[in-house]
Amino acid sequence: MKDFSITSLILLVLFLFSGAQAQFFNGPESVTYDTLNNRYLISNVLDGNIVQITDEGDTSYFDTSLTRTLGMLIEKNILYVADINGIATYNLTTGQQGATIIINGMYELNDLAADTSGYLYVTDVSAGKIFRVRISDHYTTTIISGINKPNGILFDAQNNRILFCQFIPNAPIKEINLEDLSVTTILSTSFANFDGLAIDGNGYIYVSSWGSNSVYRYDNAFSLPEELVSSGHNGPADIFYNKIDNTLAVPNYYSNHVDFIPITPLDVDEFHEQIPLAFALSQNYPNPFNPGTTIHYVLPEGSSISLIIYNLLGIEIRELINEFQSAGYKTIYWDGKDNDGNSVASGVYLYTFKSNNFSQTKKMVLIK
Repeated sequence: MKDFSITSLILLVLFLFSGAQAQFFNGPESVTYDTLNNRYLISNVLDGNIVQITDEGDTSYFDTSLTRTLGMLIEKNILYVADINGIATYNLTTGQQGATIIINGMYELNDLAADTSGYLYVTDVSAGKIFRVRISDHYTTTIISGINKPNGILFDAQNNRILFCQFIPNAPIKEINLEDLSVTTILSTSFANFDGLAIDGNGYIYVSSWGSNSVYRYDNAFSLPEELVSSGHNGPADIFYNKIDNTLAVPNYYSNHVDFIPITPLDVDEFHEQIPLAFALSQNYPNPFNPGTTIHYVLPEGSSISLIIYNLLGIEIRELINEFQSAGYKTIYWDGKDNDGNSVASGVYLYTFKSNNFSQTKKMVLIK
């Protein structure tokens, strides 16, 4: 297992908020980057203030009107902030504060994510719920309840899924299937109190742990052991990956500062030189699609495999693969055509992957 800790790689950690800037922080919780105005925004749990820092290093308050701010998300130049009173909104183009989204059943909203279909997803760490909010009219539903301390949440576009973690011992990472809203545990760990999730430009997943005061990195399929990215934090909260300059921002809740850690992006081929530990089948992307879509799968060993597309009646539409392949990370493209080379109609299709004792089926949607 590779070790990407600060000590072993002598990564430069930039304490931009030391000295005079430290006065602005009071339990920093969440970080995001406003590309429209070239500034970081950081939320404070303990006083509710939102701090801004420009690319030039100038620090000031962005807003001081909220009570207890946690997760933040920018979607189409709107800043969404999880506050104790609801989701506060700000138009970053005009600088004006908008309506607060009130959610029935909320207790302590924590973190936010947004998919590509016009929905926000919000965890409530105390109520044990995850809410979905339609951005267009703020219509809200509870999609999951009875979850023990759901915390960080993100949208993984590559697999069209929502990932979230939990602030508990032996913290898992779980997946929400956006087709049927079912929940699956995709990673069980021995780490305690996962807080934040982030994703980089190549799809690798980062997670912060209060139990070890560290940040770890996983491949997108969660088929390889974790990599230690950084350690020595002090309550690492809702981490953020800035894809513009490949910087990982880690707010330290207890010590009132934010670590900015430069990350050398992993080349996909370099990362995939490692042999995966388990079979895995990813959700096709894009989904829905037109005219074609890509399917990723993982082989921990050389295997005879098949990947076949069926319609909902169970009739074979296209045999994409039926051969022996070596271990590694694999990709196959379906052009939306059947075995005779004819384009298929719009609708829901199933793709089934089989190898040795592993078999899995997923749905995909073709829209014309």
